[in-house]
Amino acid sequence: MEIRLANPQDIPALMALEARNYVGNLDASEYANGFISILHPQEWFDWAVGSAGVHVAVTDDGSVIGFIAVTAPPVRADLGSSPIQRAMIELAATTELNGLPIGGQRWAFRGPVLIDRSARGRGLYSDFNAVTREAYKERFDLAVLFVAADNPRSLHTTTTKLGAEVLASFEVDTKQYHFLAFRF
Repeated sequence: MEIRLANPQDIPALMALEARNYVGNLDASEYANGFISILHPQEWFDWAVGSAGVHVAVTDDGSVIGFIAVTAPPVRADLGSSPIQRAMIELAATTELNGLPIGGQRWAFRGPVLIDRSARGRGLYSDFNAVTREAYKERFDLAVLFVAADNPRSLHTTTTKLGAEVLASFEVDTKQYHFLAFRF
């Protein structure tokens, strides 16, 4: 297995992996395995990959088995920013981390992070964290992320393995989310 920056040829596999783990495409019985709440459009993947914001894990035969995104916050609605991302941008303007407003620091969005079910339990999440901390520590001071309140597996993973801190909760379309941050 290798972790590397994603390239445009990876985008179809990234989108397929995301679609397989999107809450709207899962049966409720599958939620306990973790899920994602945003299904990004092709334009977002083009932008994120083009800005060197996506790392992929690939097998020896080149199959994508996971990816992680760390990107600057979107500044244009046409980059696919969702109501959840807009809420996070608003929270970043008013929430502090270590006594400083997040919006006044060099901050990024972290996520999504997706690992194919066949590759889970092998340390890939920790590997992604190590690779991206090293890759982005000169570009960003901290990153923010969100986890759906009804996704305890992902909340546990981000707080224990990543060391992210829950700073606030917010609601979008009657769903509750946690707003978290961590330093690079």
